[in-house]
Amino acid sequence: MSHRNYLCLHRKRWALSQRELALLLGQASRSVVSRLELGLGRPSLPFAIRCEAVFGVRVAELFPELFEENHDQVMRQAADLDRRLRGRTDAGSARKRALLLEIVGRMPNPDIR
Repeated sequence: MSHRNYLCLHRKRWALSQRELALLLGQASRSVVSRLELGLGRPSLPFAIRCEAVFGVRVAELFPELFEENHDQVMRQAADLDRRLRGRTDAGSARKRALLLEIVGRMPNPDIR
């Protein structure tokens, strides 16, 4: 399965070879960069964070499918927690509901993507 990403676009924008990007990211060889550019696999969290540091582009923009899958998972879990909090009026539950509203507010609108 191929995973859409914009790693190659950003690498080429800065005229970096795969080997040079691998060096910047602390990879032993260019093969990891090559495989990810081809959509063959998913970046590790450290790799994705390093890409963000190198290019100044959010992980969500570099690896949109990875972001969307995790976004969807967080939204499902938030909905589940919201259901479990229904009818509870204690201060802790109110704080949790406030956090859930913030989570929803921070998430991009999936209809806009």
